[in-house]
Amino acid sequence: MTREDVINNIMINYQEYGIDREWLDESIRSGEEQGFSYQTIYTGLRMALGSATGQEELFTVAEMAEALGEPEEEIVRQIEELTGELQEAGEDTEQYFRRYDTGEVHRFLIPPGSLES
Repeated sequence: MTREDVINNIMINYQEYGIDREWLDESIRSGEEQGFSYQTIYTGLRMALGSATGQEELFTVAEMAEALGEPEEEIVRQIEELTGELQEAGEDTEQYFRRYDTGEVHRFLIPPGSLES
């Protein structure tokens, strides 16, 4: 992922919320100064913007592992532990964790207006 990928993806997915390009540039610059990869910066921005706007964001185990600096196995272990705790408390775990067969999930990024003839 590149800096431009981060900018394009955030602007496409959050343009309806009036994301300011200056704010986005400064947020990315801050992540760069801290030595974060662009994938980690992107994941962090998605977390923050999803929380601020109420837009649901889904993260893969790999994305969470990179963002938190933990091995994927540790993220899976924590998810399984938390799932058990939530189930014991009678909580709906689907609002926190979802399992997908990756053979069935596909991602496409199509900028607005790209499909117009």
